[in-house]
Amino acid sequence: MKVRIGIIGCARILNAHLRGYKILQENGFGDLFQITALCARKEEDAHRFRKRGEGPGPRPAPVDAPGDPLNAPHSFISDLHPDSDTEVYTNYNEMLEKGKIDAVIILTGHDNHHSIAINAMRAGKHVSVEKPMAISVKAAQRMCEVADETGQILSIDENVNFNPSTWASQWVIKKGLIGDVQMLYRGVIGFRNSRPDLVAARTPWRQSKLGAGGGVAIDLGVHLFNGVRTICGPVKSVQALWRTLEPVRVLMSDDDRAVVDQIENQVDDAFFANFEFENGGIGHMAVSRSAWGTQIGVPGGTNIWGSRGAISDGQLFDEDGTSENVEDRFQREAEPSRISEVMPRGITDAFALENLNWLQAIANGKPVQMSGEEGTIDLALSYAILESGLLGCAVTLDEMLSGEVDGYQKEINDYYGL
Repeated sequence: MKVRIGIIGCARILNAHLRGYKILQENGFGDLFQITALCARKEEDAHRFRKRGEGPGPRPAPVDAPGDPLNAPHSFISDLHPDSDTEVYTNYNEMLEKGKIDAVIILTGHDNHHSIAINAMRAGKHVSVEKPMAISVKAAQRMCEVADETGQILSIDENVNFNPSTWASQWVIKKGLIGDVQMLYRGVIGFRNSRPDLVAARTPWRQSKLGAGGGVAIDLGVHLFNGVRTICGPVKSVQALWRTLEPVRVLMSDDDRAVVDQIENQVDDAFFANFEFENGGIGHMAVSRSAWGTQIGVPGGTNIWGSRGAISDGQLFDEDGTSENVEDRFQREAEPSRISEVMPRGITDAFALENLNWLQAIANGKPVQMSGEEGTIDLALSYAILESGLLGCAVTLDEMLSGEVDGYQKEINDYYGL
């Protein structure tokens, strides 16, 4: 039986999800799903994705990074289901009550992930929610509690966790090919655009503390920590500095020729974070959305050093200095069943894989790979960057999950009654 899916929030990231669903169809998984409803506050935004030639044209690319999922080519529900008439709603509660749906995908701003997810699960719908999963750690924990109470499946759309390279690197480390993890180092300062004071992703709410929670520490931090701990193991504590370097950001016209608005930036746009693994290894991440003049990235991407070798730029380096591609080694030596788990039917698109995992969990009752608990840990470590910066000392994951440390989040939790 197909899972009938309602999409709440017709945001730019929807294109990456629709591309993923198309890949699932092309690889024989089309019998698992049908997208039956769209919900957006503005009806025209839903029609933008509903049927080819029906609504407004595609939005401009939001970020200056061609491979970013936010820049995925525009897609339409009619490309997936040409013979179906997708319902359109402007009120998600009406969709939950009247829509022909079994599950929802939440692609709204961070501020209402928790309230929509909770209402959906209480309405008997399974939920998949874009990262970061919630506006605060308490909000994320409440989502997990309601998932347990209702028995509905809650999955977090963390594409890093479904990237085959992530699991190939984890396999290398679990096999002991670089020994015990000792150090990790990665970072990027600045974006390629010559205007580092642009509104992030052309989305003004991303500059609001009550709208986004945080800046790069939250928006990118959950990606980073998910990859770090999936590959290398649990993270114990975080000590960080962060700054708001551009207090005013500008929103450009669609053709990028004129400033159409100026937005107060209430969130961080740079952080330097040190962290400690449970095994005693240490790591450092440095990220900034604001840097005038040039962009500088740490060579090698996620660089990991162990007691016998290293991983850098997707290459495995042995203790004698010889190297080979991590994914090649994984596909050559890993158990066929594990390769099939990571890349079912050869699929490598992370958005296809995260949605497939959710759909199969709904169908067979097995736990999802990116559970609410996993998403909560990523969020807690990301907020630890901001909490640590306020306190001027290291913050442990346990302190974040217990609520013992919440100085930065207190305003957010009070505002949303959490």
